[in-house]
Amino acid sequence: MAKLISIFVSFFVVVQANAFTLSVSNGAFFTNNEVRINVADNCQNSGYTASGLLSLAVEASEQFWNKVPTSRLRLKQGGVVSVAGAFRTDSICSSDNPCVPNNSLIHTQEILISCNINATNFPSTSIIALTVPNNVAGQTINAATLLINDNVSNQFATKSRPEQISILAHEIGHAFGLGHSPVKDSLMYFQSRATSFRLGWDDIDGITYLYPVEQPFSGCGTVDLNQSGSGKMGPMIFGFLFALLTGLAFRKKALSGLFSGTRSRK
Repeated sequence: MAKLISIFVSFFVVVQANAFTLSVSNGAFFTNNEVRINVADNCQNSGYTASGLLSLAVEASEQFWNKVPTSRLRLKQGGVVSVAGAFRTDSICSSDNPCVPNNSLIHTQEILISCNINATNFPSTSIIALTVPNNVAGQTINAATLLINDNVSNQFATKSRPEQISILAHEIGHAFGLGHSPVKDSLMYFQSRATSFRLGWDDIDGITYLYPVEQPFSGCGTVDLNQSGSGKMGPMIFGFLFALLTGLAFRKKALSGLFSGTRSRK
């Protein structure tokens, strides 16, 4: 019996609890399986043209989020779009703590990457990007805005390409509904870690929680004990019952030996 207890204890010790947080408090997410990333044509100091930045974002999606087999979400390339001047100059929030989205920056482009120079968004060059799902209805994210610091001497332009991909992947995680993670090897870790080049288990748990793969429906099945009709389940079900009875008999024998052994020690 002590051996059985130790097995159960070992099992429960390795179970991990989810640590990820969510961008929106009610767990909002995109309802579509495919979400498109678009880029505004308003960048001047990022080091990229709009089309180059779009390619970078697609690479970030493919390298990180689109590889998760337990998630139905697939991030797709959108296009280069023209936006109002407010996307470059305005604060993303009309009030802070919590952020109330600025109506001037609400759009319908699913995920929109824009360059921005607002001092409230970026009080220092060390803040590279900022993302808010700012078009939300109930538990549905309709669109999110990802702003890149485009002030002169911004740090995004000085990063290596792999670092830039990692930064965009982190911000895209916020865009589709993930908050920060306290787990250090996670892409969504709450402190800046531009050298994260793969997802951690907490990232995978988070995207799977928001966008789980649905089990396919393959139609109805039957069990035909009399093998009438075209069913092939008769031999299978009897094989299953035989295996079950054999297992029960083996268990009974094992328990008998266990209890007899206990008695012999007294």
